[in-house]
Amino acid sequence: MAAGPMFLTDSGSQGAFMAAIVPGVNIVKVLLIGNGILKDEATVKSMSRFGDYRELFTGPLYYSCTIMLCCTVYWRTSPIAIAAICNLCAGDGFADIIGRRFGKKKLPYNKDKSFAGTVAMALAGFTASIG
Repeated sequence: MAAGPMFLTDSGSQGAFMAAIVPGVNIVKVLLIGNGILKDEATVKSMSRFGDYRELFTGPLYYSCTIMLCCTVYWRTSPIAIAAICNLCAGDGFADIIGRRFGKKKLPYNKDKSFAGTVAMALAGFTASIG
């Protein structure tokens, strides 16, 4: 019941703080690993495309910062922030899974990404946002 305090307050700062703890800890972890201070090959492998720890300064760091910002500033008050979090969580997860499995045809402007992953991101993000 560690998540209880997030939902016991209406839109107060205690709930926002509790919701921001996990992405905040993730930001610290990404910064430590990305700077080479902390070695964690499993995290690097799971959060990067090519296994380079410096990749954590791009997508994974932006991802965590966005979720933390949405939690601290717009906690339970903005449908846009809730939709952003839903898009990040569901859309990014499905884009990775579908893109790796079915993503043979790459986007012309970004060869690291596929049409299948992009469509999966849009559909999963939209579905999570309205669901």
